[in-house]
Amino acid sequence: MMASSRARRREALTCTTAVAVLAMLGAAPMAVGAQMAPRALSLAEALRLAAGTSEQVALARAAEQRARGQQTQARAALLPQLASTLNWQKQLQNQFAAIASRSGNSGSGTGTGSGSDSSTADNPITRIFASQYNFNVGLTASQPLFTGGRATANIRSARAAREAAAIGITSAEAQVQLDVTSAYYDALLAERLATIADSAFVQAERTLRQVQLTRSVGSASEFELIRARVTRDNQRPSLLQARTQRELAFVRLRQLLDLPAGEPLQLTDSIAEGPAPVPPGPALLTTVNVDAVQVLAPDPRVAGEVSRRVASSDTSARARAAVLQAQKNVEIAQQALRATKAARLPQISAQTNYQRLAYPRNILPTSLNDFLPNWTVGLGLSLPLFTGGNVRGQIVAAEAGVIDARQRLKLAEEGASLDARAATLQLTEAEAAWQASLGTAEQAQRAYEIAEVRFREGISTQLELSETRVQLQQALANRARAARDLQVARKRLALLPYLPLSPSAPLAASTNPGTTR
Repeated sequence: MMASSRARRREALTCTTAVAVLAMLGAAPMAVGAQMAPRALSLAEALRLAAGTSEQVALARAAEQRARGQQTQARAALLPQLASTLNWQKQLQNQFAAIASRSGNSGSGTGTGSGSDSSTADNPITRIFASQYNFNVGLTASQPLFTGGRATANIRSARAAREAAAIGITSAEAQVQLDVTSAYYDALLAERLATIADSAFVQAERTLRQVQLTRSVGSASEFELIRARVTRDNQRPSLLQARTQRELAFVRLRQLLDLPAGEPLQLTDSIAEGPAPVPPGPALLTTVNVDAVQVLAPDPRVAGEVSRRVASSDTSARARAAVLQAQKNVEIAQQALRATKAARLPQISAQTNYQRLAYPRNILPTSLNDFLPNWTVGLGLSLPLFTGGNVRGQIVAAEAGVIDARQRLKLAEEGASLDARAATLQLTEAEAAWQASLGTAEQAQRAYEIAEVRFREGISTQLELSETRVQLQQALANRARAARDLQVARKRLALLPYLPLSPSAPLAASTNPGTTR
């Protein structure tokens, strides 16, 4: 009775010690969120927050706004241009004033021809040129009449660039949705793996206490006690690593959503669609023969689910945003070539210039009568005769830009086809992994419970218990990863028409079709 009482007190003491150890391990992450209540966050709410705070979407919208401004500039080339001028000028020295002054001095000195000299100095034309002050108010207007197609080509090129930029906004929004979805389920996975690591550490601690209890009554050796303690201690790095990964995953999610760095989050969506059903047990085997075709045959549930998902998403290459942008880049390059070739044609424009000029004796005119009209109308023609090969060089470069844009379009189409196939295969793999994980964790949990009972009753060894615990931990982790991969693969396939090409795809279309990389 006394030995049994001491054993119970020892067990209670070790339980209290273990609780204190677990509390110390969990104190660091719990202290961060102890100051405020966690914020409930669903995936739909996360996507809504990211849509209004994403830097990628803001950059894409700025590019579209810039393209709109360039399109307005291109349209202005065909519209009349009107400008006003206002000019006041004072001449410190004037050659015409000096000539008039000399003429006046010469006439007063000789006494002959004074009438002629005086009339020259007082001539209105002479006063205009000899005036010390000049005040000019004018309007200038011009209208292009023929540009050889250059202005029209520039307008079409600007319109195609704006349409490509608008596609870029859709692509950026889709990429943000995929990034947020991936980060959300990464955080859920990290949280689940941290929970699994906590559970594994608790199980190892419970095994150690069981060995300590049996050791105290002489039923276990020192070797078994040391091995149980080493097994428990080996779980600690995995526990700390899982908690670190969980914290980093939540930091990444908060950054994507522009949430405060210290705000705790409670993710309300589940990483899995629902509880995993336990598959029925295998039928009683009467033979050990294995049909390889039957064993390796794909699961029909996987094929049916993948076919349904693929049918609901447009996986064709020409529906991809990257391919549409590449097509717009081809159009931009073609219009740039047309505008470059137009440099060989004459440019015709009409101009008019209306002025009111005043030459006051003082600083400013005193009345409207001091202003004299000056109005001109004209036609201008510009035709390059010899440019030293400059125009020819520009045409050759523009032709190379068209070739570059067309080849990038082909690469984009090939990359889109490869990307669609990769997304389908990733979904198939994720569906197969998820179907394979159904029930495995429950069976591993049941196996561990049986192994723990066997170990407690002295039927099995500690090695068997440790192996069963590792299998349980691996089954739980595999199930969580399969659920995360399945959700991300489904989201990627749904957003596939709007997503940029993956880095593994061939070179996508360049945003500057006239240049090469």
